[in-house]
Amino acid sequence: MAQNRILAMFPRVRFTCTLCGECCRRYWIPVTHIDVARIAEFTGMKPRDFLALFPRDMAADWDEPVIKLKDGEYYLILKKRLDGTCIFNKWVGDKLICSVHPVKPNVCRYYPFIYWLDGGVVKFEVYDKAIGYCPGINRGGFASFRVEISSVDESVRAKSEFRRIINEWNDKVSRGLIDGSIDGFFNYLESIVNSSKKVHKDGF
Repeated sequence: MAQNRILAMFPRVRFTCTLCGECCRRYWIPVTHIDVARIAEFTGMKPRDFLALFPRDMAADWDEPVIKLKDGEYYLILKKRLDGTCIFNKWVGDKLICSVHPVKPNVCRYYPFIYWLDGGVVKFEVYDKAIGYCPGINRGGFASFRVEISSVDESVRAKSEFRRIINEWNDKVSRGLIDGSIDGFFNYLESIVNSSKKVHKDGF
């Protein structure tokens, strides 16, 4: 039986990325296990070499799974350098370029847009904190949402599956079945990534 595609709604807005790289410096980048698997295969790096855990009590209320450890609660993010740039940023002339652009996390692909689920419909809108900050908004032609349309099904399913994976980890921590250490979590995550039979790639 064919799987029904997710319906999506998009705003009519002008947007052209200027490759300024400011969004890579301003924001912490949350990832799912699918994002991690793609990046690990593309770079040959171990997930723990490019991932970090960001304390929940230092963040806003992100719409991301909360990871329980024995010393607190965390979100899974990409590491940053001391200057605030993403670990995968590199300067090319005066442009800050993503070195994992073909496999970058969906949250990066979508910026300055975000989405939420409204019943069976995925609704996109301009991220409010990007208004007046991202120089690409209201620049050039109207956004086509080609990337978003091509990957929204995968993104929604990946977030749902990642939430299930984290809930399983949290349940084991709560029940005292595992020690809830940082190293233990990365071992758990890497076993999930390594057991995946297919790493999702789409050439963007």
